[in-house]
Amino acid sequence: MIADTYERLNHVKIRIHEQGFTTPKGIGSEIPHYVFDYPAEDELKVRTYLKVLVEQSPMKIQTINLFEFFLNLFEGDIEDLLEISDEEGLTGLVESTETVLVNEQTLVESFIKAAGDAELILITGVGNAFPLMRSSKLLKILSTYAYRRTIILFYPGQFTGLNLCLFHKLNNEDQYQLSRI
Repeated sequence: MIADTYERLNHVKIRIHEQGFTTPKGIGSEIPHYVFDYPAEDELKVRTYLKVLVEQSPMKIQTINLFEFFLNLFEGDIEDLLEISDEEGLTGLVESTETVLVNEQTLVESFIKAAGDAELILITGVGNAFPLMRSSKLLKILSTYAYRRTIILFYPGQFTGLNLCLFHKLNNEDQYQLSRI
């Protein structure tokens, strides 16, 4: 029997509070990145649960909403982006933001600033950010720059163990080394 989203969230709550969960392990002392995949229709359930979890946890947990993160990258240019979206549509908007999103240094610095001194980072808002920003791309960049904090990606779709399939329909996320939690 497959556990429902709420049961799995309860398991995550227990797991993240286990001693050593955010401590480097293994030969290379790598910090793992996890994915919590769930049916997209459970989005509100996940958001509500995570809000309470962060408020009640004794850990320093930072939630980074990927769509809000994207908007913060373009904070001074939102009006221009809206105009591009109106004139050129979603394709034009994606193309016009690409120059900032390929700048790995900018992404890493912005992510580190958003994460602050958190022990654990929860990435949410993946569905809202699509197709403007890809969660797997961000995680790959953070890994390349040896960002050493534990991250859990909350993913509205399916993780097969190798691939991410957004909304159980879009199988175009990059492959990335994740563990299902």
